[in-house]
Amino acid sequence: MENDASPGSRDGSAEEVLRGLEADRTALAGRMAAPGWIHVAFALVAAGYVLLPVFDDGVRDGLLPFLLVAVLALLWYQRSVTGIRAGAVGAAAWGVFLVTVVAILALVSVSFALVASLSPWWAAVPAVVCFVVALSANRWFERLSREHVRRGR
Repeated sequence: MENDASPGSRDGSAEEVLRGLEADRTALAGRMAAPGWIHVAFALVAAGYVLLPVFDDGVRDGLLPFLLVAVLALLWYQRSVTGIRAGAVGAAAWGVFLVTVVAILALVSVSFALVASLSPWWAAVPAVVCFVVALSANRWFERLSREHVRRGR
């Protein structure tokens, strides 16, 4: 009977189950890796958003919905590739996301100020900074998300 098993054999079974669970978490975390180009695409969209002040109001009004649709399409694609819900990424990853959004909004403000006071060409500086920030943050977000899943939280 199963109840007659020695305590040592039950511990071995539990250890096997825990090893299997750890292997499953590691496999799931590995599955969360998005293609590298998607990080670059998010960074390009963010840099495009920072460059909006360079354009006239009519062009800007047309580009803003395009950038929004691009972000939504990238989010959909990333979800379809990784299969991971946004809520499963952990608090640290969401903190990176919020700091990145604030940084992008600050860079848009700098871009507006540079275009208004100097020249539209100066908007390239915050756009390049935004690209680097968004690319780094996107990679960091993914790394934190994968670690969160690997730890099983």
